Amino acid sequence: MEYNCEFKKRKRLRLFMLICFALGLLTLTLSSIFRHQLSDFAVGFCEGVSIVFIIIGIFYMGWCIGKKKNPFKIEDDK
Repeated sequence: MEYNCEFKKRKRLRLFMLICFALGLLTLTLSSIFRHQLSDFAVGFCEGVSIVFIIIGIFYMGWCIGKKKNPFKIEDDK
Protein backbone atom coordinates (compact mmCIF):
# COMPACT_ATOMS: atom_id res chain seq x y z
CA MET A 1 0.00 0.00 0.00
CA GLU A 2 2.83 2.38 0.85
CA TYR A 3 4.54 1.69 -2.49
CA ASN A 4 1.33 2.55 -4.36
CA CYS A 5 1.09 5.89 -2.55
CA GLU A 6 4.74 6.69 -3.34
CA PHE A 7 4.19 5.78 -7.00
CA LYS A 8 1.20 8.14 -7.21
CA LYS A 9 3.24 10.98 -5.68
CA ARG A 10 6.06 10.46 -8.16
CA LYS A 11 3.61 10.25 -11.04
CA ARG A 12 1.94 13.51 -9.97
CA LEU A 13 5.31 15.22 -9.61
CA ARG A 14 6.42 14.13 -13.08
CA LEU A 15 3.14 15.27 -14.57
CA PHE A 16 3.39 18.62 -12.75
CA MET A 17 6.94 19.20 -14.02
CA LEU A 18 5.98 18.41 -17.61
CA ILE A 19 2.94 20.69 -17.38
CA CYS A 20 5.16 23.50 -16.01
CA PHE A 21 7.55 23.08 -18.94
CA ALA A 22 4.70 23.02 -21.47
CA LEU A 23 3.04 26.07 -19.91
CA GLY A 24 6.31 27.93 -20.04
CA LEU A 25 6.75 27.20 -23.72
CA LEU A 26 3.12 28.06 -24.46
CA THR A 27 3.27 31.34 -22.51
CA LEU A 28 6.49 32.37 -24.23
CA THR A 29 5.02 31.59 -27.63
CA LEU A 30 1.77 33.46 -26.96
CA SER A 31 3.58 36.49 -25.52
CA SER A 32 5.75 36.59 -28.63
CA ILE A 33 2.75 36.34 -30.97
CA PHE A 34 0.72 39.02 -29.16
CA ARG A 35 3.68 41.28 -28.36
CA HIS A 36 2.22 44.25 -30.23
CA GLN A 37 -1.24 43.96 -28.62
CA LEU A 38 0.03 43.68 -25.02
CA SER A 39 1.50 46.41 -22.84
CA ASP A 40 5.18 46.31 -21.95
CA PHE A 41 4.35 45.21 -18.41
CA ALA A 42 2.17 42.32 -19.64
CA VAL A 43 4.83 41.15 -22.10
CA GLY A 44 7.54 41.30 -19.44
CA PHE A 45 5.37 39.50 -16.90
CA CYS A 46 4.48 36.73 -19.37
CA GLU A 47 8.10 36.31 -20.43
CA GLY A 48 9.25 36.19 -16.81
CA VAL A 49 6.70 33.59 -15.82
CA SER A 50 7.46 31.51 -18.90
CA ILE A 51 11.21 31.59 -18.23
CA VAL A 52 10.65 30.41 -14.64
CA PHE A 53 8.48 27.52 -15.84
CA ILE A 54 10.97 26.59 -18.56
CA ILE A 55 13.86 26.60 -16.06
CA ILE A 56 11.86 24.34 -13.72
CA GLY A 57 11.33 21.95 -16.63
CA ILE A 58 15.00 22.05 -17.62
CA PHE A 59 16.09 21.26 -14.04
CA TYR A 60 13.66 18.34 -14.01
CA MET A 61 14.99 17.04 -17.32
CA GLY A 62 18.57 17.37 -16.07
CA TRP A 63 17.64 15.42 -12.95
CA CYS A 64 16.07 12.72 -15.11
CA ILE A 65 19.17 12.52 -17.30
CA GLY A 66 21.29 12.16 -14.16
CA LYS A 67 19.05 9.32 -12.98
CA LYS A 68 19.02 7.85 -16.53
CA LYS A 69 15.23 8.07 -16.80
CA ASN A 70 13.03 9.31 -19.61
CA PRO A 71 11.58 12.69 -18.52
CA PHE A 72 8.61 12.35 -20.90
CA LYS A 73 7.53 8.93 -19.61
CA ILE A 74 4.92 9.27 -16.88
CA GLU A 75 4.86 5.57 -15.86
CA ASP A 76 7.20 4.14 -13.25
CA ASP A 77 10.66 3.13 -14.52
CA LYS A 78 11.49 -0.32 -13.19
